[in-house]
Formats: sequence, C-alpha cells, structure tokens
Amino acid sequence: MRLFKLNTSVHKWLSLFVGLQLLIWLGTGLYFNLMDHNKASGNELRVHSHHEGNITDFRFIPIKDITSEAPQEVKLIWILHQPYYHFVFNKGQHSYQERHSKLFDAVTGKPFNLSDEQVLTLAKNSYSGEGKLTTPVLSQPPFSDHVRQQNPMWQVVVEDENNTTIYLDSITGQVLRHANDDFRLKDLMMKLHFMDYGNSGGFNHWLIIAFAFSTLFLSVTGVTWLIQQYQNGFLKPVWSSNKQKVAVTFSNENTITDISAVGSSTVLAGLESSHVYLTSSCGGGGTCGKCMFLSSTQLPITLSEQEHLSDEQLKEGYRLGCQHRFSEISSIEVNTDRNIENHELVVVATNFITPFIKEVKFKVKSGKRLVFKAGAYMQFEVPAGINSLRPDDMPENYEKYWESYSHGRFSHDGVTRHYSLVNFDEESDEITFNIRWQTAKDGFRAGIGSSYLGSLQVGETIAAKGPFSDFYATSNNKVRRIFIGAGSGLAPLRSIIFEQLKKHHFQGDMTLIYGARTEDDLLYHNELNLLSEQHKNFSYIPTLSNPSEQWEGHSGYVQHVLLTHLVKGIEAFSTEFYLCGPEAMMNELERIITDVGIPSNQIFKDKFSR
Repeated sequence: MRLFKLNTSVHKWLSLFVGLQLLIWLGTGLYFNLMDHNKASGNELRVHSHHEGNITDFRFIPIKDITSEAPQEVKLIWILHQPYYHFVFNKGQHSYQERHSKLFDAVTGKPFNLSDEQVLTLAKNSYSGEGKLTTPVLSQPPFSDHVRQQNPMWQVVVEDENNTTIYLDSITGQVLRHANDDFRLKDLMMKLHFMDYGNSGGFNHWLIIAFAFSTLFLSVTGVTWLIQQYQNGFLKPVWSSNKQKVAVTFSNENTITDISAVGSSTVLAGLESSHVYLTSSCGGGGTCGKCMFLSSTQLPITLSEQEHLSDEQLKEGYRLGCQHRFSEISSIEVNTDRNIENHELVVVATNFITPFIKEVKFKVKSGKRLVFKAGAYMQFEVPAGINSLRPDDMPENYEKYWESYSHGRFSHDGVTRHYSLVNFDEESDEITFNIRWQTAKDGFRAGIGSSYLGSLQVGETIAAKGPFSDFYATSNNKVRRIFIGAGSGLAPLRSIIFEQLKKHHFQGDMTLIYGARTEDDLLYHNELNLLSEQHKNFSYIPTLSNPSEQWEGHSGYVQHVLLTHLVKGIEAFSTEFYLCGPEAMMNELERIITDVGIPSNQIFKDKFSR
C-alpha cells in the first residue's frame, strides 16, 4: 500500500511538471500559428541589396601573389561594388561558430578592414524604414539577439518605433540579422518552447534530457498504476478471441446479413475479414474520418469521432469503424457494397489536360465491365518504390508552370490512395481518373500516389479495389441540384452530371460552379460548354481566381459566385448541393449554404486528398 501511494504521488507530481510544460507548448504553439511570420522574422523592414560589380572592370591580382598564411579556403566577395578576397584560415561547421579570417583587396592585394562609414552604408542599404541609424559599434559575444553567435559583429542601432538593431559580420560586412521587438518576442517564445532557459541557443541541453526522463517515468508510473487498478478490479479488458455475430444492413442494397468476427477486433477490421470494406485512407489510424457506420447501440464518442463527425451524425448514432470493437455492437448499417472486388487495371491512355492534372484511362485486365454509381472512387495500391519529383513527359506548352520545381527522385513506402472516377459506368468500357500531380513543397518529396499514377505508361498495370460508392445523386427527381467544385474536385461532379443527363435523362435544373486558377487550369471546359448548349436544364459557370485580361467569364472564388446565386433566391427544401474540393473551401461553402436556411442533409461532400 505504501508503494502504491508513493507511485501515485510520483505520478501526480510528474504529471504537474510535464503538464505545465505541455501548457507552455500549447501556448507557444498557438503563438507560432497566429504570429505574423514576416514581422517575427525581424525582416519586415529589411531589403536585400546587391553589391556586385562588373568583373570585367577590374584586373585581379593572383591569389598566390598575396602575402598571407595559407588559408583553408578563399572566396571572391563584393563589398559596395568593390572586389575582395576572403581568406578563411579556420572555421566551424556552422556559420555562427568561431572563425578566423581576413580580407584582401582583390586588385592591390593589400589587407582590408571595414570602416565605420562603410558599415553604416551597408546597414542603410539593408533597411527600408524611416528610423535614424546610429554609429556602428564593433561588439564581442555574447549577444542577446543572437545567443549562438561566437564571432564579433558590427552592431547598428536604429532609432525607430520597433527598436530595430542591425547585425553585420565583423569581417565581410554581410548583414546577418535584423532584430526588433517582434523578433525578440518570437525568440522568447522559442526559448519557452524548447525549454532553453539556460540560453544555449538550441534544444539539445540537459533540461530537455531531464524532461524526457520525467516523461518516461510518468509513463512507467502510469502503467504501474493501471496494473494496480486492474488488480483491484477496476479494469476489465477483453482478452477473449471468441467470435461475435453482428447483423449488418447494406443501405446501398437494402439487404441484411450476419457477419462474424473476433470480438476484440475493430469494426473496420472485423468487416474487412468478411470482405466488407468501409472507406478508409489512413489504415484505421483514426485520422481520415471516413470509415463510418450507423450503430443501433449507443456507443461512447471518441476524440477522433468528435473531430471528424458532426454533432448531428453523432446524435443519429454514426461512429467510426476504427474506434470501436466488434464486441460492442449487435447490429449496424453501412453505406458500402457487400462484394467489393480487387482488379488489375491496365493503362490505355495518359496525357496532361491542364498544367498539373493528368487524365489517365484504364481498362480492367480481365475484360469485366464495372458497374457503379456516378461519383464513385477506387482505392489504388501504390507499391513501394522511387518516383519522380516532377513529370518526365510534360507538354512543352505547360513547361512554364513547372520552371520553379526541381527535377529529381524520391523513395517511398507502399501506400493506398483514392481517386474518383471521371466517367459514369455506361459512358465507356474505360475508367477515367484525373491525377493532380502534387508538387514537392519541400523540394524533396512529391505526392506519392499522384507521382506514381502520373508516371504510369500505356500498357503498365496497377492493383485497385472498388468502385466504392458513398457520394452520389439522390433518387429524388423533383429537386434542383447545384454542383460546386475546384481543381481536380470536378471529377466526381462531372461523373454525376453526365450520368444524370445522359443515362437518367434528369429534367430538373442543374448548375455547375467550377473554380480554377487560370484558363489553362479549367478541366473539360469545351465539353461542359457543349453540354450546357445541348441540355437547357444544365448551366455551366466557370470562375477563375487569376484570369488573363482576355477572360470574359466570372472572376474570383466559387464561394463568391455561389453568393450571387443565393442572393437571387433559392428553394431551400428543394435544392441539393454537391461539393468537392479542398476541405477549407467545402467548409466555407457549407457555412454559406446553411446560413441561408438549407438543411445540412441536403448538402453532400466528397473529400479528396493526396
């Protein structure tokens, strides 16, 4: 009992210590998200000036003719349009570490030292504000605004409202930093965030190590407490591997069947063992929010469900299959097909139809023709391998859009990715997808799925599962339908629109509001214009966020175009909205739509991701 109390006390005190630092992390993390990064960098009033001269105007003295001890390296640098040799005799791995170097005039070969006037000129050239610059001072470390710096620096104080200080390299005059009050606040937050209370200038210090061990002991005492709770009968985990039988209703087919699975398995895994696949792009990690089912039993709500499901869905009984055990349920309803098949798809055509979107067409290798509801998607199995950062077969007229992206390759693990079908099932024996090549944000890694599928050549194959149908038009033929999409989010919308007009001969009004950046980014523009001419009940409204001067259509985002339509009036209970695009766009659209009185159950969204 005494050890139990000691363990509990240690756990609580460690929780307090770790919890306080976690609160600091939350606060500083919130600051980093909300701060103005330009101001916090200290560079709000900093300008980058160029001091290079014309190399042909000078006759350089050979480096070997300069009297000096042997340097480790020599660089030609320019200071106020004059050339100098920078002899570096020793230096650390990082620029802030101690360094010994000298300057020599590249024309005369004489040693050179910066004067106060030259330093002041360099500082003025880097500052765009109206403050008065004071006389430069050559200062020695340490520096409160640059705690890691181990070399002397020129310090120029600016008399402005933000207390700017300009720091320059003591030898070369290079502007190393602009520090002001915004920068110093960010520096304080960084210190708190990395627990750098000893001003080490980094995060690899003893306090971080002590905190790591404290967190480890917190975990150990927590596990010990759980074991003690179990021994006292407060915890009753299920260890049984007995199978549980659950009645599963397939809403797509209006059929019911019993499915058995191990009671301790998740609903997602249990259904999968019987070849019933709930939608999932995170493998059951609770991060995608797609593996929904409707439970007849009142189940507890997890944090993941609070994040991904609406209050209305939770109230109705919807839960996520990755968050609950099979043993918790007795009967559920799922919005998926009972027999999802695996297919081997063969590429029959591939070409860029916008600067960043490739249209890839497949046929099922077995020759089977797939039957599915328009708006469906398929799950592709992308194997581990090496992909290109940018396309190797980019059309010449689109090259200008890719000039800022580097060539290269990157390796990746095997993943699954979902892509919506562009066509409906009776349109062709081919199945078509729009692959939006996700560019390399950090210059090292592009979208795994998009770069792999976008690189497939005619005749190559890939494994896929589906189609899955959870985004499709309702059976109500007496409604008006408004489709809103952006970028490659047009794919499922095009599929539904063509199915409704070509297959079901829908007579109600349909409007497509489609957003893109430029004219070149518009998908199927001519095809949709032709469709609107052939069907008087269909209106096509493209809008561009960055149009050319020749563009005569709508400008701005789809949200703005939608607002103009809502202002004209709309039948709230006889209009359905179908949305597909970036999540932030869809959330804003949903808010706009519900604000005018449209019930949320008349808004249908299809999320797309990398």
